[in-house]
Amino acid sequence: MAQQGQALVEGLIVLLVLLSLWVGVAWLGRLQDMALQATHASRYVAFALSRDPGAHMEADMRRHYFSGPAHQWSDRRGDRLLSPKLDEVALHIERQTVLAAPAQAGRTSGNAGILRRQWHIEDTGILASTITVAPRSRPVRAVEPTSVTGLSYFDHQQLALRRHTAILTGAGHASSDTAAQQVVADSALAWSQSASASYALGANIAGAMSAVDAAWNRPEPNFDWLAPWAGQVPDTHLGSLVHE
Repeated sequence: MAQQGQALVEGLIVLLVLLSLWVGVAWLGRLQDMALQATHASRYVAFALSRDPGAHMEADMRRHYFSGPAHQWSDRRGDRLLSPKLDEVALHIERQTVLAAPAQAGRTSGNAGILRRQWHIEDTGILASTITVAPRSRPVRAVEPTSVTGLSYFDHQQLALRRHTAILTGAGHASSDTAAQQVVADSALAWSQSASASYALGANIAGAMSAVDAAWNRPEPNFDWLAPWAGQVPDTHLGSLVHE
């Protein structure tokens, strides 16, 4: 009988240990899932800001990655780890050290610096997006009964999950033909200074020759030298697509 009682006590102890382990694994799994969402959020913000540096991403990031039915994390008592306003989720954006001129496109030769700025390919520093998530925890009371299972340990942990993504931005990419043409047109050194002089000469010649060309029903000259090229890619660059 004594041995049977000892086995019962040992079984209860093992059961408590297994219960604590099961709760700990579930608690850690929720934190891992929350950290994974923080990783996705930091990547989302970094890539979005590489397209639009002035975008305000914090509210959008919280809505997509930390709210909704799939993101209702709770502790072992069923209380939410994040408040409805998601004040526990913070976003920090910073620019790291800018590359020196010898390490940038064109290096230090001639007007390379001017062209980099006008073509928007000058390095402005690597963009770093950091997401910090600090799940809510239960405050430790001055007088609190000791839990036999030790599960109260998980209720009082104050953690901060941080994930960040660094990305190089400002590589001169354009979102459309119109955007690419605008970059070209805005470059004084590479386009507008020479184009303006040509436009003026062309307008003078057109004014003198318009009467002559009218007799032949010739169209008036078009001085928009960028827009008509929208979508016109040389065939040499389309060869792989043409043969498929």
